[in-house]
Amino acid sequence: MGEGLLVWLAALIALLATVVAGFAVGVVILLRRQLAALRVDYQRQATSVMALQGAMKALSEGVATHGQAQASVQRALERLHDQHSELRARDGDSGAYEQAIRLIQEGQGREEVRRRCGLTTTELDLLFSLHGSGTAAGSGSSGYS
Repeated sequence: MGEGLLVWLAALIALLATVVAGFAVGVVILLRRQLAALRVDYQRQATSVMALQGAMKALSEGVATHGQAQASVQRALERLHDQHSELRARDGDSGAYEQAIRLIQEGQGREEVRRRCGLTTTELDLLFSLHGSGTAAGSGSSGYS
C-alpha cells in the first residue's frame, strides 16, 4: 500500500503541476494580449502628443504674430494721435472761433458767446466787429462797434 500511495501522490502532484502550468500559460497569453493592446494605445497616444505639439507650436507662432500685429497697430494709433495733436495745435482755437462766428451770426450776445466759446474780450471784440450786426456788437462791456 505504501507504493500505491506514492504512485497516487506522484500522479496528483503531476496533475497539480499540469494545472499550474496550464494556468501559467493562460496568464502568459493574457499578459501578451494586454501588452499588445498597451503598445497600440501607446502608439495612439504618441501620435496624439505629436499632433498636440504641432498645434501648440502653431498656436504659439500665431500668438507671436498677433502680438506683433497688435504692437504695429498700437504704434500706428500713437502716430495718428500725435498727428491729430499737431493738427489741433496748428488750428488753435479755430473750432471755438467757428462756433463763435456762428453764434454771432445767429444774433447771440457777447456774454452768451463768451460763455459757450471761452474767448477773451479782445477775441470777442474782433469777431463781433468782423461778423456781428450793429446791435450785437454793441451789447457788451466794451465800447467797440
